[in-house]
Amino acid sequence: MLLFCEMVKMYKNVSMLKNGENQNLKDYYVQCEGKAVCVKTNRDYTRTHMWIKNTVEGDQKIGVTDYAQQHLREKVGLVEIHKNTTVGEEVEVGEVFGTIYGRPCADLDEMRCEYVAFDLIAPISGKIVELNQQIMENPDIINSSPYEDGWIVTIAPKAKSDLSQLITAQAYKKLLEKEEKSPFRVL
Repeated sequence: MLLFCEMVKMYKNVSMLKNGENQNLKDYYVQCEGKAVCVKTNRDYTRTHMWIKNTVEGDQKIGVTDYAQQHLREKVGLVEIHKNTTVGEEVEVGEVFGTIYGRPCADLDEMRCEYVAFDLIAPISGKIVELNQQIMENPDIINSSPYEDGWIVTIAPKAKSDLSQLITAQAYKKLLEKEEKSPFRVL
C-alpha cells in the first residue's frame, strides 16, 4: 500500500491519476496530413507519438498513438522488442526498446520497395512487467486497436521516474495540429 501511495504522489501532476477527471471528456479528433487521428483523453502522451496509461496496479501500460499506426503506410508487419522478450528487463526514459515495422510498400517513382519503421522510445524508466504477446503474433492489432488491444508493454515505474516528456491529451492534440517532422524511418 505504501508503494501505491508513493506512486500517487509521484504522478500527482500528470493527468492520468486525477481521480477520473478526464473520464467524462470526449476524445479529440484531429485532421493531420489528410487523415482523421484520434487522441484519447484518458491517458498521457509523449512528443514521440506514444501513449501511457496508469493501470489499477500502479503500473503504466504503453502503446503507440493512432497517428503513429496510421502513418506506417501499410498495416504493421512486425513488432520487435530489443530487450529480452521475457519480463523483468529494465528500460530508461528515452531509450529505444523496440521497433515497429510496416509491411513492405512499393515506391513506383523510385522503383523500389520500402519499409517504414517507428522506434519505440520508453516514456518512463522502470521494469517491463508484461509484453503484449497478442501483438507479437498478430501485429496488425496495433492498426485496429492502438489504444486498447494494441498496447505494447506494461512498465512498473522506478520510484523517481522522469515524467518530463509526458504531455496531456490536449497538448498532444496541439502537437498534431502543427506540422512536425515525421518520426518514421524509411528503410
